[in-house]
Amino acid sequence: MKVTGIIAEYNPFHNGHAYHIGETKKRLSSDYVVVVMSGNYVQRGAPTILDKYSRTKMALECGADLVLELPTCFATASAEYFAFGGISILDKLGIVDSVCFGTESLDKNKNLLDEEDAKDSDFTEEEQKKIIEKFEKIAELLTEEPKEYKDVFYDGMKKGLSYAAARSNGVRAILGDEYAEIIDTSNNILAIEYLRALKKIGSNVKPVPIPRMLASHHDTMITEGFSSATAIRNAIFNKYDFNSIADTVPEKAFSILMDAYLVSFPIFRDDFSLVVGSKILEASSKEELEKYFGIKKEFANRIFNMRNEFKNFSQFRELIAAKNSNKATASRALMHIALGTTKESMQHFLDYDAIDAVKVLGFRNESKEVLSEIKNNSKIKLVTKLADYKPENPELDMICQTTKADMIYRMVAMNKFDSEIKNPFEEEVVII
Repeated sequence: MKVTGIIAEYNPFHNGHAYHIGETKKRLSSDYVVVVMSGNYVQRGAPTILDKYSRTKMALECGADLVLELPTCFATASAEYFAFGGISILDKLGIVDSVCFGTESLDKNKNLLDEEDAKDSDFTEEEQKKIIEKFEKIAELLTEEPKEYKDVFYDGMKKGLSYAAARSNGVRAILGDEYAEIIDTSNNILAIEYLRALKKIGSNVKPVPIPRMLASHHDTMITEGFSSATAIRNAIFNKYDFNSIADTVPEKAFSILMDAYLVSFPIFRDDFSLVVGSKILEASSKEELEKYFGIKKEFANRIFNMRNEFKNFSQFRELIAAKNSNKATASRALMHIALGTTKESMQHFLDYDAIDAVKVLGFRNESKEVLSEIKNNSKIKLVTKLADYKPENPELDMICQTTKADMIYRMVAMNKFDSEIKNPFEEEVVII
């Protein structure tokens, strides 16, 4: 039995994601695809536009065999921690042969909207091998951080460059322009972090890149056939005609999207404004804000000093974003405050051995074999019913923390749409 893992957000699920799953099964001859998916929150420091069970059903309807949840502590963190959480879960399952991810560096098809035409523009195993070697070289540099790299990196930070720009300068100084260009794209950054995580935990899971069917992860314009999740979210936020979105999402996934419309979807960052704002106002000192993950002293000072200027989530993140950080960094910090993700809890979670349980979000009935194999081979507990889950220390348990975050998401959605939504203990695993 050959099993391949995918780490994803599916916010929301679209044609590019369906292509990824299909190509993974075809190119790797995979019997099963196991997805580790972000729950109700994502890496850019925001709630998901659609709840995790609806997105799970989308993935299963479009080819995934099993969907497991990436805990909120990892889902809302930067690429390094996001990758560590996803890779650790896949490794602990004990049956995953490879992890497959999209990369811009193999993308020959970005301007091809016809899938049949795209098949004629293939990539070779040699190209695949070469890009992995380059990723590994960058991963090694970022892990070891030799003095020459540090000098360039910290000089860039002192000059006010963003973390990403300073890192890119460091890579360019040591490895050259070609490598710096690689690390300037979002999917490649994640790919490199996957390799770093695999090495860190000593995993035998094989990294396998495939081309993306999109020009860019952050493209903001809707195009026929393949559009980025960013473009789709923007279209929904700006209340475009849903017919324009229908062409970018698999038919079954679009039906799920419409079923949730104005019941639990769409949810946006600013829907969490009162949650975030009230938590900031509760802080009695700058030091109290420093306890949250991703918030250093200078950043805590800025948030505390500007707290009375808070109007909404989007406005405040613009206000507090420093010139050498970015809006995503500020968003993650605010979300960590809102959800109570502390430095203490993250320090505990970043231990490979601490990842001892994972929530099952859904599976295909015809893929029950993969669940049986996991139960026989895994080093991690599969949780299907929250009511039956009894951790030793709930305060330092990532599933309990995720459940609390889900209760907040549910409250926001019910308030926005005046609807009744099941609480996390009532939700059932999606089976199709």
